[in-house]
Amino acid sequence: MKTPQFILAGLSAGALTLVSCTPQQQQYGIGGALGGAALGAIAGDDSSAVLKGAAIGGAGGVGVAAYQENRNKRNGAYNSGGDSYRPPAPQPAPTNYPTASRTSDPSVVISPYSPYNKVRVTNFTSGQLARDPGNNQIFIVP
Repeated sequence: MKTPQFILAGLSAGALTLVSCTPQQQQYGIGGALGGAALGAIAGDDSSAVLKGAAIGGAGGVGVAAYQENRNKRNGAYNSGGDSYRPPAPQPAPTNYPTASRTSDPSVVISPYSPYNKVRVTNFTSGQLARDPGNNQIFIVP
């Protein structure tokens, strides 16, 4: 007669797992529900004692896990998202390179080196170094 009660306890533990939030809470909820159901089956004679034990044990297990997670979060064990990445400040371009001349098209500049080729600088930003493919000379993008 105890076998159907344990099956019912397993189903209750599964239901408690579905409503838990984190994997740790799920594990603690299952353990608490199974432990509570076992105590309910031992102490009580009917399936309502098993269900009550599973519900109380599962809720207790999830509560303990939530308490531990909150304590760890307060103590800095988890990154709460408050840290933000700040990229390093862009380094100024060396001044020993000449600056190209602008054209009417913002993605094309005129090289400061002879024969003054037009160079496409689509993915460059102002101040970056670029290379004239015609003579391999480096210049600053205006």
